[in-house]
Amino acid sequence: AVVSTQSTGEDEMKVVTVTYGNNVALHDVTTFDLLRTHSLPCVVNSASLHLDQRYFVCGGEDMYVYKVSIETGRIMESYKKHFGPVHCIRYSPDGELYASGSEDGTIRLWQDSVGKTYGL
Repeated sequence: AVVSTQSTGEDEMKVVTVTYGNNVALHDVTTFDLLRTHSLPCVVNSASLHLDQRYFVCGGEDMYVYKVSIETGRIMESYKKHFGPVHCIRYSPDGELYASGSEDGTIRLWQDSVGKTYGL
């Protein structure tokens, strides 16, 4: 299992994401209560929760990056740009971008909302 903790603000709930097998589980850090579990079409290596807690991104063995609705579990977007399994994925502190790192040796930056210029 891979565990990562994310806080969405001082007054917001702190949530931990846990990936195991083809599942992403979201737990309340304070109570350790299971909030949600979602299954994906592949083994998931890493997941990152967006600041607004409406969706998360994840990646795994099938080389795809997925954006998933927390409420419905529906895959909202998926991209296959890596040539090896995705081992890590993380949102930027402002939630505008996320980065994925792969076994193929690449790190890719993704816009959460396409169209904004970031000066990269």
